[in-house]
Amino acid sequence: MARARTPLSACIGVIGLMVGFDAGAEPGRPEKVQVALEAWLAERAPLEKVTGVAAYISLGDPGPAIEAFAGTTGRSPSDKPVSQDTLFQMGSTSKSFTAAVILKLEAGGALSLDETVGRWLPEYPAWRDVSIRRLLNMTSGIPNYSETEAMSRLWVEEAQRDLSAEELVRIVYPTSSNGLPVTTGYHYSNTNYILASMIAERASGKTFRDLVHELVIEPLGLHSTFYESGIYPETVLRRLAHGYFENPACTDYQPKDCAVSWNLPLVGRDVRAMSSSWAQAAGGAVSNARDVDRWMRALFAGKVVPPKQQAEWLRMVSTRTGAPLAEVSPEDPRGFSLGLAQSILGPMGAHWFYEGETLGYRTLYVWFAQDDILITVQTNSQPADGMDRLHKAVTAIYEAVKPPASP
Repeated sequence: MARARTPLSACIGVIGLMVGFDAGAEPGRPEKVQVALEAWLAERAPLEKVTGVAAYISLGDPGPAIEAFAGTTGRSPSDKPVSQDTLFQMGSTSKSFTAAVILKLEAGGALSLDETVGRWLPEYPAWRDVSIRRLLNMTSGIPNYSETEAMSRLWVEEAQRDLSAEELVRIVYPTSSNGLPVTTGYHYSNTNYILASMIAERASGKTFRDLVHELVIEPLGLHSTFYESGIYPETVLRRLAHGYFENPACTDYQPKDCAVSWNLPLVGRDVRAMSSSWAQAAGGAVSNARDVDRWMRALFAGKVVPPKQQAEWLRMVSTRTGAPLAEVSPEDPRGFSLGLAQSILGPMGAHWFYEGETLGYRTLYVWFAQDDILITVQTNSQPADGMDRLHKAVTAIYEAVKPPASP
């Protein structure tokens, strides 16, 4: 759903590979990270149906850094250990790619965040007054295609089909027979980012796939990051961990008393070979934890777009009200900007973070700005609702690497 989240006993603790990339890494930190990662996997694998996990921790820019791995890439005895070569789907953490493309096009004069769907996509008159900014900060009111019965049927029955952006939008466009609820304020909808990618293509005359490569992947040297609008080539799939859909929950558009999810036939399925076309600009990228770290550090350091666009990128709305939000607080603890989120994370305080989730993968980063620590973790399932504890891995890793308290 590209969201902002075999017996497994044989896979637990098979391999724990640890690398300190700089001699400046404090002795003992890599070992502590490895222990934390293996402990998380041992506890959560039976509950979240994962087989492996990867973590990358950068302690400043350019470093030092710690990289750690635990478990294997799948449920077969022949599946390899998770390693630096292993890829995972980024899910909605790659919404930041879409925001970057739009902001770079704005910086170049090709479009403006305040221009509308009507200006660029007049074929959708029902949404003509929605600005690009409202698409990216999730205040458009446009329904979410990935929560519909039509999308579930496509996942179940036509998993290899490459869908176009137009087909995804058509699932939720209002017609006499399609009356999905229109929302006010903040509402998370993947449709917003598909529309944004279509606008980027109109404004640039290039495919969105080429824009991501030219404006994001290549300039940042993200050598283990890939974006395709459909099925990935075999060279990428060989590196991609197996991903498992294990979530029997009903979707947002099913009745509140729903007993059987439209997605139930997917439960237990390995989704690695499915077409990623259902996610596209809403969360279709593939990467490893090291590249996610490199990307997010560049973003937060202001190295991707000019200062004007950087300020727009970080400008938040409240996820509670949809109103502009200068900073999060205990009264209004979570904000969403343009493909980024900030929240008060319990005792750890306010931090930029994002957990991207697809049908079989999760990528989570947390940026501890005050300590100059960025932690990224990746794993290979979409677990049942309420079972996701990937944030516990981040918390344990942070405790292992954070600076000692001042006397």
